[in-house]
Amino acid sequence: MHELNNIYLEPVSDYRATLGEGPCWLEDKQALMWVDIEGKQLRFYYPGHAHDGGREEVYELPERAGAAVGYTEHKVVLALENGFAYYDLNTRETTPIHDPENREDNRFNDGKCDAAGRFWAGTMSLVGKDKQGGFYCLEKDLSVRPIFGDVSTSNGLGWSPDETVMYYIDTGTKKVQAFEFDVETGTLGAERTVVSFEKEEGWPDGMTVDADGNLWIAHYGGSRVSKWDPVSGLKLEEIMLPAQNVTSCAFGGADYRDLYITTAADGVSDEDLAKLPLTGALFVCRPGAQGQPMHVFQPQSISE
Repeated sequence: MHELNNIYLEPVSDYRATLGEGPCWLEDKQALMWVDIEGKQLRFYYPGHAHDGGREEVYELPERAGAAVGYTEHKVVLALENGFAYYDLNTRETTPIHDPENREDNRFNDGKCDAAGRFWAGTMSLVGKDKQGGFYCLEKDLSVRPIFGDVSTSNGLGWSPDETVMYYIDTGTKKVQAFEFDVETGTLGAERTVVSFEKEEGWPDGMTVDADGNLWIAHYGGSRVSKWDPVSGLKLEEIMLPAQNVTSCAFGGADYRDLYITTAADGVSDEDLAKLPLTGALFVCRPGAQGQPMHVFQPQSISE
């Protein structure tokens, strides 16, 4: 265990991800689902009890997955390099749903479901080009709606507890944007900036929203997760991590008070990896806040 800012932080296992991302707590499984994008893995962590230390399940994927969301007991939905797809945990088979871009130089990155069961996710360049990605919504009828383009690295996503605001991060902007949100129709309204990272260490990456409406943002290249009040735009606290590239975070556990934090070894020098051997770990801590339940994909018909 590592005590940082009076918060006990520990890796859940010995696994070190190349590019850990997309932590998502599955209520039905009481498990944390996440991806190692560059490792092409879908991973599950079952916390278990103190005497057994939890267990892991690993699924090797045919291509990079930027995000995964719950669907049914035996299936999840992935945002892959080549679009949205079902993944069967029993057969380990992938069934494509739709690829809105059909290009080899982009891939999907972070994504989440809203309270109505739509899957929102965006893309980014695989060759380092700015504003080459887009942001999309996989609708309940399995169509994909383009939301906007000119995205550099589509990343953190979350909703206010009353579901009237969507928060969104395009990492390249170093900002968190808020959109008025209609959960019934899935439409976005007026946009405003609620957090600026101009003076922060690192870049805003993944994000979660707690039950009080505060934003918890991972700092890629900044070795921390920060907590923000989106109304005042003020930073409230930080959790420092023994890893440079902190990629995302999500609340989970039976009481939604465990904060799971993904990190990445991708792009870290051998010298720095030697200094920070926990780089790439999935960490867990209890920072004192409570999260919101994460939603699953809910198509109009359960049969695909």
